[in-house]
Amino acid sequence: MKIHNMFQDTKITESSYSLLWYSAIVMLLLSVIVPYFYAVTVAIRPAEYLFGKSYVIWIPPEFTLEHLKDGFDLVKASLINSTLIGTGVAVLSLIITIPASYIFGRKEFPGKSIAFFAVIFALMFPYILLIVPISEMWIQYGLFNTLPGLWISYQVFVTPFAIWILKDFFADLPANLEEAAQVYGLTEFMAFVRVILPLSLPAIVAVGFLSFLTGWNDFLFSNMLTTGTGPRPATVVIYNKVVGTERPFWNLIISASLLVGLPPLVLYMVARHYLAEAFSTA
Repeated sequence: MKIHNMFQDTKITESSYSLLWYSAIVMLLLSVIVPYFYAVTVAIRPAEYLFGKSYVIWIPPEFTLEHLKDGFDLVKASLINSTLIGTGVAVLSLIITIPASYIFGRKEFPGKSIAFFAVIFALMFPYILLIVPISEMWIQYGLFNTLPGLWISYQVFVTPFAIWILKDFFADLPANLEEAAQVYGLTEFMAFVRVILPLSLPAIVAVGFLSFLTGWNDFLFSNMLTTGTGPRPATVVIYNKVVGTERPFWNLIISASLLVGLPPLVLYMVARHYLAEAFSTA
């Protein structure tokens, strides 16, 4: 009887644990889905159904696409700037970090550990403190209010993170890959290009995607290093729309924000296989 009760108590404990686990998952999903669902309904509802009610209207009785059209008109020009900024940041970060990560991951040289710890330390440094000296330097060297100035400035915090990810990926590859390729007549550089880079494609795509996302989403640097006549991205344009009026038009702002979030989402859906492989390996 005691053994039977023990098994019964164990089943009750496992059932309670499963219930708590699934309840936590449901709450987590709701905390993510509900705000986005409400944002979508705000973007497609008439303005009269936004305020003036004593309760929240989750599904409005009427719908309109006017706010989405106005939101697109607001950010359509700046989306080009966001694309150029994100792409430039990603390309420049890969040009810098691929050879640096390869050396850190597969070569030995004096001071290697100290140099790598210096890179990791850069990740912990609050880069907001750099905005003033960078602004002064960019004005002095003619990089202020330019795309190259933004591409270079973002490397302050993009490059250390990218080196951290790629270094471990390169280090985990078999140690004799270059030697085996050289046996078949390849130089060390060609072995790197034709063997190491294809095997590292998932990590390279992951780093490129995260670098692009940083350039696309960042507000601080793009706001401080550009003016209204420069290459301002969509994030800054939306912010100026919020602070530049006495009463924010939330339907317009949320519509524009949803539209700005679509390109990274599409890019993620395209690259998710590489992202999953890169981070599972790391």
